[in-house]
Amino acid sequence: MKNKALLVSKLSSAVNVLKVLLEENGYEVGGIVSDTISAAELANDTVYDIVVINSPLEDGDGSDLALEISGNTVCGVIMIVSAEKAPYVGHKVSDNGVVVVSKPINKTLFGQLVGVVRAAQKRYAGLSKENERLRSSLEESKIINRAKFLLMQHLALSEERAHRYIEKQAMDMRISKLEVAKQILKTYSARKG
Repeated sequence: MKNKALLVSKLSSAVNVLKVLLEENGYEVGGIVSDTISAAELANDTVYDIVVINSPLEDGDGSDLALEISGNTVCGVIMIVSAEKAPYVGHKVSDNGVVVVSKPINKTLFGQLVGVVRAAQKRYAGLSKENERLRSSLEESKIINRAKFLLMQHLALSEERAHRYIEKQAMDMRISKLEVAKQILKTYSARKG
């Protein structure tokens, strides 16, 4: 499966060159737009592995777009800017993981940057997935702990016995401890009201 790229550029001559460069580096260009609004909509609605912004765009230099995409998605972002604007744009966006390259584009350097961005994007996506798994696990633990507290409070069980009660119910009913905990929360919140 090829990686998917979004290309943002107002110059059609640059689009053709960048499309070829991306394809040579294992990307399928899944979208080509020339303005920030269309690019932001596409980046939020479709999963891209990389977004290449060739500045300037029809409605600005693209740095705000780069910041928005890097902040709201897990895709890598490369900005191509004029040599005189590269230091300013780089200072503005590089802390957010956006790679800035100045014009004219060197084919070899661009290929290397795409490789670096691909590696960083995959690592970030993995970390993001792990973070979500940990967040979910923490939320599950909180629910189970609330259920244990209710059992301790209403049935005068020790924490250890409340824990064993939840585990045994989960085994007997062949459901997860989380489901048992949710049922306990539902039972005791119904008694309150």
